[in-house]
Amino acid sequence: MPTPGKVPSTGSTRRVQKTFSHIAAPDDIAGGGVSFLDLLLKRFPYHTTEEWTARIRDGRVTLEGAAGTPEQPVTRGMRLEYRVEDYEEPAVPIDFHEITAIGDVALVHKPSGLPVHKTGKVFVHVLANLYRSFKQDEAWSPLNRLDVETSGIVAFARGREALRRFAPTAPGMVWTKAYLAVVHGVMTQETRHDGPLAEVPPGPEHPIRSRMWVHPEGKAASTLFQPLLTSGNKTLVIARPVTGRKHQIRTHLVDLGFPIVGDKVYAHDGYYYLKRLEGELTDEDIGRLGSPRQLLHAVSLEIRAEDGTGIAANDFDLPEDFRRYFPEADESLLRNALGMEFPRA
Repeated sequence: MPTPGKVPSTGSTRRVQKTFSHIAAPDDIAGGGVSFLDLLLKRFPYHTTEEWTARIRDGRVTLEGAAGTPEQPVTRGMRLEYRVEDYEEPAVPIDFHEITAIGDVALVHKPSGLPVHKTGKVFVHVLANLYRSFKQDEAWSPLNRLDVETSGIVAFARGREALRRFAPTAPGMVWTKAYLAVVHGVMTQETRHDGPLAEVPPGPEHPIRSRMWVHPEGKAASTLFQPLLTSGNKTLVIARPVTGRKHQIRTHLVDLGFPIVGDKVYAHDGYYYLKRLEGELTDEDIGRLGSPRQLLHAVSLEIRAEDGTGIAANDFDLPEDFRRYFPEADESLLRNALGMEFPRA
């Protein structure tokens, strides 16, 4: 079985050479009147209209095994293939590793900066693809996701039956999670936040899309917080989400007055997220944020069925910035604080 390793890169990119295929699904052609070019722009936004048009005319993208035209209509079930030879994909960390695997379920360490699924620019070197290559089995798929900047445990299952059985919403299946976060401010006591969460409505006063806030008309959400260590004006916190809402831990922490260090969306009212859209952040900006990435790590996950079967593990492979703030946060201390003693992988 191959061992995850570095992929040769040029500067801050990796050259992609691969053939991709896609079967037109119902949501691809919703509303009808979808052309070959329309489908490519919708499903694969990493090329412009002009770039996709040139690739269609060059025959590097085919429809039903033959060259097509940008205006050619696409119907459900049609197969397109794209031969990639000259795309420079942004280089992302790929030092993932399998923590443990039992039968058709596995727990995998994701480093900060590695997407779980494809993004607008990164579509080959994502955790889902890398783990399938590692296992030499295309049947493996993620059961959950983490934000790109969040590190820690991602669960995988093999095949549709396992995906259904181990899903967080499956009847009788219980997911127990714990996260570590470095926050601004000194948290002195354990607390529980039960604030319902909703997406902030878009508008001039709220320019960041998909941001969450505590709102009485939101969905029920609950998170337990336990301060573990303090250093200066920073606290290492254990967060235990009782529910699983979008951005739940980040939103509850900022609402309590303890934004996560490096969180561009929620710390500093999103100022540095908006600034980054216009260009690179300066060293001074990073200094104010406290880290170039949000310091949130999925440290523990247990997936357990009513009959006791399942899988569980801790992930103490913390990013370097955690160690910089709290070098004393070693495995022994974390195991004792978590109170979850799982077998070592």
